[in-house]
Amino acid sequence: MLEKYEITEVTRTRIGLTECWQVRQLRPDGEHHIAVFPAATLEWRAAEYDIDHTTKAGLDQILDIVLHEPFLPDPLQDRDQDPAAAKGLTAPSTQALHGLAVGDQAPVTLHNAPDRATARAAHLERIAHLKRTGINVVSPTPPTRPGGLARAAAPDPLDLIRAGHGITAAGVTAKTALVEQARQHLAAARSETAPPASTPADLLAAFTAAPEAISQSPDGESPA
Repeated sequence: MLEKYEITEVTRTRIGLTECWQVRQLRPDGEHHIAVFPAATLEWRAAEYDIDHTTKAGLDQILDIVLHEPFLPDPLQDRDQDPAAAKGLTAPSTQALHGLAVGDQAPVTLHNAPDRATARAAHLERIAHLKRTGINVVSPTPPTRPGGLARAAAPDPLDLIRAGHGITAAGVTAKTALVEQARQHLAAARSETAPPASTPADLLAAFTAAPEAISQSPDGESPA
């Protein structure tokens, strides 16, 4: 069943030494979902999926990805119901997990995609499916006056992130190099060509983890 989570507040916070964004969302049941993710996540998604953060459309796409990722099922674990695979977005697996062997046909992910454009297409397809059938995270909707006329739109809480996203061209370039290094390592493993021992096999997994998200009641004492 489709549910809308309406963003009510965005704040900047720190967890240990990590700068984070906190996005409070009002659920249909009246309780709140609080998504917390490192500020650097935005730059990572720009690098991983080759998205131009310098345009409003590109930055909004990055935000849409980050806010919906916590609700996405694992495409490999739930591959029989994966909406991207259903549209033909599959590739040989680079990892032996969830019953897959290396080389088995699997849904496209950043790990096994032939390129970042294909990985982006698969990721966006899953998010679009989620927004149609599961959870859609939205900015506030302007209230209406009697007679159906819309009132002036309230400020979008996400504007705080848009204004201070911190993504830089240099940062994206550096992260893109690491993403491609990790993808090449996985491709080498799939082709049974041993990569250099110094190449970190878990780089991509570490940097593509979905943002941390928690759901809790308004008093913050009963996690969902």
